[in-house]
Amino acid sequence: MAMVLVKGAIIQCSHGGQLQLTSGDSRLTVNDNGAVTFGMEAGLTFGSPSAPVPGMVSPCTSQVQGVFGPCVTSPATAGQATKLSVGNVPALLDSAQGTTVCATGAGTWSVSSAGQTKLDSA
Repeated sequence: MAMVLVKGAIIQCSHGGQLQLTSGDSRLTVNDNGAVTFGMEAGLTFGSPSAPVPGMVSPCTSQVQGVFGPCVTSPATAGQATKLSVGNVPALLDSAQGTTVCATGAGTWSVSSAGQTKLDSA
């Protein structure tokens, strides 16, 4: 089974950046951390060595001509729960992934850690 993402989950970009998710929907919680639903993952910036962001675990190294241009996430293209939703919005699973936009063009993002090990879904 796939684990449900919650606040505190970590996503990573194809350039090595890692970002801890700082929000979740409090209508469904695991260990007091709200579930991450589809759409909450969109528009997040990984941050760079010269411009850290809240939740940054490690910086995105995407750069052009020595100028950092960290990845920004697009909505998930995979990993939405089919049987679990919060307010009619699918929860995201640890199989979630999508594309990013960055200085070098396009990249990808995926889940490094769901942020919890108690709640799974199909």
